[in-house]
Amino acid sequence: MTGGNLSATLAELTKPASDLEESLLVSAAYDGDTRLAILKFYDQKAGRNWLWRDNTGHKPYCYTRLNMDELQEIKNRKDVIDIVPAERLDLLNDQTVTLRKIITTDPLAIGGGNDSIRDRIRAWEADIKYYENYAYDRGLQMGTYYKVVQGTVTPVDHEVPERVMRSLQEITVRNPKEFGPYLSEWAELLGQPLANFKRVAMDIEVANEEGRLPDAEQPEQPIIAVSFFNDSEKVVFLLRSGKDTGNLEGAPFTVRLFEDETSC
Repeated sequence: MTGGNLSATLAELTKPASDLEESLLVSAAYDGDTRLAILKFYDQKAGRNWLWRDNTGHKPYCYTRLNMDELQEIKNRKDVIDIVPAERLDLLNDQTVTLRKIITTDPLAIGGGNDSIRDRIRAWEADIKYYENYAYDRGLQMGTYYKVVQGTVTPVDHEVPERVMRSLQEITVRNPKEFGPYLSEWAELLGQPLANFKRVAMDIEVANEEGRLPDAEQPEQPIIAVSFFNDSEKVVFLLRSGKDTGNLEGAPFTVRLFEDETSC
């Protein structure tokens, strides 16, 4: 495959989806180039992943108890969009409190840099990974099914299997009533249909001196074998280096031989 074809293939595989049939939400991430949250969906019919970039205008944020007159320096930062009042429930004291919500351009403004906000002031929710914060705010659950309709992510409801419902009823009877909603939520999550993922196991073997482990920081030794295995294919890419490989004839896997690493 040439570099141009590879670039085109990668661009096709990573382009954001604006419409998507029922697919499993498998993970979330953050794209530093576009400064947007990314959702990854697995389409079982197509046997591939699709990406969806946030189009809701969601921004990273954290909270502080400091007053506005104590936040002037923070407000003047180029990576701070706004600071607004926000009411939150203080669970330790069981009361509603008014905090200041600091909204930023990207997660590094809150934490991760040498001059991040959490390094300058005491802040809450400043240690949460942005994509986790995003998923929580949107009410998204990994391992459940969604559709994307004209750019909008919409949950797909699945009935809880009957055997799960029976087990849930038995557990509910033995537990306090206030546990009911949480048990139902977990039953719905654990009752989601299982997706048939494409899987492959990979193993890499590196030449090295006896009694020493390869050093990933200084990879001086050659890779002598890379193997891939799944239900449909078993293949080993083997660096021959002039050695006799006749004993591999009839092996229960496909062998592809190379004389040096550059010919791979």
